[in-house]
Amino acid sequence: MNFSEILEEFRTLGGTANNIELRKGIYGHGIYPLDVNKAIKIVTPPELLISPNLLYLDRSNQLKVKAKTDLNPKLIDFFEKYQRFFGWGNGAITELDDYHRELCRLPKIMQQYLVLFGWDYPDFDKKKPKDYLNEYFISRQIRIENESKIMPIIDLINHSSAGIAYTADNGVSVEGMFKSEVLTRYHGSFDAFHFYKNYRIAVPSNIVLSCDVKINVPNVGSININRFDSIVDKVSDVIIPNIFKKDGEIRMSFVPLANKNKNAPSKQIFVEQIQKFNVPESTAYQIFDGLIEHNKQALTKLLDECMKSNSKIARELQVIALNQLALISA
Repeated sequence: MNFSEILEEFRTLGGTANNIELRKGIYGHGIYPLDVNKAIKIVTPPELLISPNLLYLDRSNQLKVKAKTDLNPKLIDFFEKYQRFFGWGNGAITELDDYHRELCRLPKIMQQYLVLFGWDYPDFDKKKPKDYLNEYFISRQIRIENESKIMPIIDLINHSSAGIAYTADNGVSVEGMFKSEVLTRYHGSFDAFHFYKNYRIAVPSNIVLSCDVKINVPNVGSININRFDSIVDKVSDVIIPNIFKKDGEIRMSFVPLANKNKNAPSKQIFVEQIQKFNVPESTAYQIFDGLIEHNKQALTKLLDECMKSNSKIARELQVIALNQLALISA
């Protein structure tokens, strides 16, 4: 099946795909304008956004829509063909398996540092196709009204830090003039390690999150810091880390050490949050400075290990670690 045929079915079902073609470029297969002097426009309307919860793998490891759904049969037929020829079925298992094998070949000490920066030990275990499918979903889905959705056609667009943002209003759309490949910005609120874990792309970030760490502070007690940046609170429309005290321990879902996207310094935000638990201001500042130093040491040690390895992943992690070090040292 060729791309023009799948686009015709997409349009018949209500999607918009103007002035685009699928070509291979420096980022692999991606979307390009047919005529660079005209705007492109892609709209995947709400009815064509598919929840991953409705999908499964058949015995041939092809992606299918579960039988008991209220989806239009024509949409199901389109989506399964799209995934077979242009999505999951177009080499995703092989690509993910190659990446995972290389990840597992990293030295144990490097894996231990990755656990500090957002990986889990099961990430280095043997994987099955359904595990790879979950990773595929993470790299292809968008969050709309607290629900993850797969967005056909638009999910073929590659990432660039300088790319345009998606418009998530009555579906998902991308529109504009492009002299070359159409590029979007996947997620601007992740730090570089989180972004790499999700998308396997090493790019600079404006945000640095602290590594996982548990510290004991005299006259304060234990402070447990994680990297769960999806667990947040909203105060006066401002998104902040979730922080609470349990069993005498202060628990923070994550701690930004640097954030170029915010006007207020990360240190000041941290101090204001932790003071709510009767931590003296001077102590709060000392804790934050200690976190900066601890993360510098962890990043430097990870860098040292990366430089000893010939792995492609190690080279990419080296780029990320250098970026994170530069941000917290500024």
